[in-house]
Amino acid sequence: MNLSKILIPSIVVTGLAVSAWLYQGAHAHDEHGHEGHGHEAAEEPVAKGPNRGRLLADGDFTLELAIFEAGVPPEFRAWFTKAGKAVAPADVKLSVTLIRPGNVEDRYSFASEGEYLRGDHEVVEPHSFNYVIVAEHAGVAHKWAFEAPEMQTVIAAAAAEKAGVKVEKAGSAELDESIEVYGRIALDQDGVRRATSRFSGVVLEARKSLGDKVVAGEVVARVENSHTLVSAEVKAPGSGLIIARSGAVGETVAEGTPLYTIASLEKVWVELEVPRKDLARVKTGQLVVLKADDGTEVAKGTIVSISPLVSADTQLAIARVVIPNPDGAWRPGGFVKGAIAVSSSRATVTVKSSAIQTLFDFTVVFSQHGDVYQARPLELGRRSGDRVEVLKGLAEGEAYVSEGSFLIKSDIGKSSASHDH
Repeated sequence: MNLSKILIPSIVVTGLAVSAWLYQGAHAHDEHGHEGHGHEAAEEPVAKGPNRGRLLADGDFTLELAIFEAGVPPEFRAWFTKAGKAVAPADVKLSVTLIRPGNVEDRYSFASEGEYLRGDHEVVEPHSFNYVIVAEHAGVAHKWAFEAPEMQTVIAAAAAEKAGVKVEKAGSAELDESIEVYGRIALDQDGVRRATSRFSGVVLEARKSLGDKVVAGEVVARVENSHTLVSAEVKAPGSGLIIARSGAVGETVAEGTPLYTIASLEKVWVELEVPRKDLARVKTGQLVVLKADDGTEVAKGTIVSISPLVSADTQLAIARVVIPNPDGAWRPGGFVKGAIAVSSSRATVTVKSSAIQTLFDFTVVFSQHGDVYQARPLELGRRSGDRVEVLKGLAEGEAYVSEGSFLIKSDIGKSSASHDH
């Protein structure tokens, strides 16, 4: 619809009062207190009626139009007067067309509801649009048209590109449903070896300290037999790091005493604590995304075993994941967070998680309409990797800011206006 074709005859029909509304429209509060974010502040406040709605006058006929949302989803409500006297809502035929960014039209018809007319469906966020209103009463059509933008800004294409703003289309994706759990890094017990004395005797030599590296077959100590007084070498049964030692030089040790404990850290166990209520959904072979407690390390693995026992105190069971650790970054004893993928299904509309911002208490992305960037409040669903499911607020195929969204938020925030529900 070409709005300019509507505005010109509207001004002629409605006279000076409507001209004032058109002049203020781009910067004024809308019916429920929203303001035009990203635009200059209104020079004059918009006139309000007794129901906190916007007053629109055409001669002696006046419409009060409000977006009502106290305890209900946002809906249009309308009241009428003529020459200062109330007009029965049933005597007026009202239609409202909202033209949203991207020239998307949303048409509302109205039905009488006691003392007011009520719109036939929800006024979804964002409440940023151009209005085209027609109210027919006593054979006369009263018309208004004006702009009411909010939470939007205009940035030239060259400036957006220079600032690193990138746009892509919202699309479908396969998303995992995950259970978030916590756990701890543990030694791979299959890689733990002990260098032991083959007989009782006195430790003559202890060559290694805690943290030293050893290789399989390397001599780590010598022990003198208590009966034959013959010394024998104690060799490392495997490669790894010394994590424990006992039996200092000069001490007497019994046969089979472990002088050194050696652990290979090429692999580590991740022991995840799964709440009892989730155990039925957790299976061996499921993918787990792991993140170190400090966020510095991320790894993927699969569940190799699940404890058959549940702790009586915590009602938690242990699910074990084995991950490679060639550079020793995963240190036993450290805490981790894991996301266990328990199912996978396709989401119709998804966006990048990096695109999501918080603006005026809304969770939003910014849709692009040429040089106009519009904040779009969203209802979100599942998260998987760098994708987030959109349940409400954005349609498949719509262009949104996937990178540089913080710059758009900052530009809208430069306005002194605030979002006021």
